Amino acid sequence: MKKVLVIGGGLAGLSAASFLSANNYKVELIEAALKLGGRAYSFLESKTQTEIDNGQHLLMGCYDYTLKFLNLIDAKKNFEIQQNLDLVFLSPGFKIHRLSASGFFYPLNLLVAFLKYDALTFPERLSVIKFLFKILSASDSELHNANTSELLLREKQSANCRKAFWDILIISAFNCSAENISAKLFKNVIKQIFLSGKSGMSFIIPKLNLNKAFNLAAANYIQENGGKIFLSERVTELASSENEIKKIITNKRTITDFDFIISAVPPYSLHKIKTNNYLFEADCFEYSTILNIHLWMGKNHLDKNFYALIDSPVHWVFNKGSYLNLVISNANEFNEMDNEQILNIALTELEKYLLISPEHIIHSKIVKEKRATFLPSIKSQEHRCAAKTDFKNFFLAGDWTNTGLPSTIESAVKSGWVAFTEMEHQAVGK
Repeated sequence: MKKVLVIGGGLAGLSAASFLSANNYKVELIEAALKLGGRAYSFLESKTQTEIDNGQHLLMGCYDYTLKFLNLIDAKKNFEIQQNLDLVFLSPGFKIHRLSASGFFYPLNLLVAFLKYDALTFPERLSVIKFLFKILSASDSELHNANTSELLLREKQSANCRKAFWDILIISAFNCSAENISAKLFKNVIKQIFLSGKSGMSFIIPKLNLNKAFNLAAANYIQENGGKIFLSERVTELASSENEIKKIITNKRTITDFDFIISAVPPYSLHKIKTNNYLFEADCFEYSTILNIHLWMGKNHLDKNFYALIDSPVHWVFNKGSYLNLVISNANEFNEMDNEQILNIALTELEKYLLISPEHIIHSKIVKEKRATFLPSIKSQEHRCAAKTDFKNFFLAGDWTNTGLPSTIESAVKSGWVAFTEMEHQAVGK
């Protein structure tokens, strides 16, 4: 049985380790932190004694690799999966606009959903449909060196189309503005969402916190299949010779008994690991913040699991019952604000859109993830690495690798699968 070391216990590392465990590899996963999950984790909020997530994640039915991973670790039951696309947009005054694709077969259901979406005028709805067909049929050469904002302008998407549909979709999927997104990558995501069949457009949300929904389920699967997990252990050096990693040095031990290594850490962490005279490329990515505001209240009148806010600095409101989780993506401008300023903005938007008075809020917790995702610009695509490296027994995983997707859970899990399959090809030929 070949032994594989997985460095990093985020979703890329957990998925890689799970796929390895399912295929008769001996796995050791090494994580520098005291917890698993990387940028997707839960923690105990001290005042309310509520276990909350550092950030809310909204998955989609087109997340094939994530669903494969969840099925493998028996965690699909931890998620609520829509049967059809059903998204509630809100404009001020709790005015509801629904984008609902139920009642018809695919793709007619999608066409009808857009034709009935009343946040747009009828001509605007037609322009969105026309643009969708055009972008899906565009060649990569047509999109070369264009960003998504240029694409939207070129295709005459109105300001209202932007704020009532495209901006919410773009900022949520990419965690940045359209100016910072490669048009080619944008096409890939649109294709994944809208050409994956009826179920591909549906939303999937965790019923449990992230630790229970993802991390503990994966850890249990790995350990039940003979794998080992080491927390609070940091890899500091990789010793190599003859294009192969021979030794791993951590802050606790030296490891030589392995066949392969999969590194599933972010590029800024990978660059800190010494590797003889070889240096991994410095972190060339720019990053974008996601801001999560958790608000506990005395009474909750909301009956939907989540809402998208039109033309608001707050993009999503997730209903957790006893509290609400407000999400602001593309939030770098909030990094220098103090919590009081952020809370005032959140409460203003909550009252404006959901008619919830600030006096009903009894407690708040604000979480900033300053390096939540990398900016998927044209330039950044050039720095995304393949799973294979110059070392024949060393492979890369992570949402930043060349998955063809933005920095999402699906990209992280897909990278774990790709690293596993590339490594297995090498193992078979070894």
